[in-house]
Amino acid sequence: MSLNKVYIALGANVGNWKNNFNQAVRLILKIGVITKLAPVYLSHPYGYERQHYFYNSALELETNLSPYDLFKELQMIEKKLQKNKLFVNGPRKIDLDIIFFNKLILTSSKLTIPHYEAHLRDFVLLPLMEMNPFYMHPLKRKTVSGIYKKLKDKYVFKIKRRRKESLIVY
Repeated sequence: MSLNKVYIALGANVGNWKNNFNQAVRLILKIGVITKLAPVYLSHPYGYERQHYFYNSALELETNLSPYDLFKELQMIEKKLQKNKLFVNGPRKIDLDIIFFNKLILTSSKLTIPHYEAHLRDFVLLPLMEMNPFYMHPLKRKTVSGIYKKLKDKYVFKIKRRRKESLIVY
């Protein structure tokens, strides 16, 4: 059985973001192999603006889990790390979103792949571009770098590069 290639976005703006990201990455390693990890981007809040800046990154995961099983695992990781999201686009300790799952197009009441707003968010597209700039969005039929270049709204204002090439240490 071949492994699924999945792109997952990470976000946080409550508490110690490094610790939150590192814990999330360690737990994600239990459900697959992380093959790439993007730098961390600092961005203005999206949607609800009266909150702290967000730290955003993404990773490429190879897993044998189905989309729904992966979604459940990511939700369990968020719960374990006490996501405590109060409202849509509100502050949170950790946010894990499936952006792409192979070239799958899926729309259900529980899960939408590709992520329904990924093409509108530079803080999602920039980390994806670091890992695979020519990845073709299955619905938009454009590369992530091509989509990014046409974005009007930009939220990212700083890149935080890792000092070591470790998957876990930021």
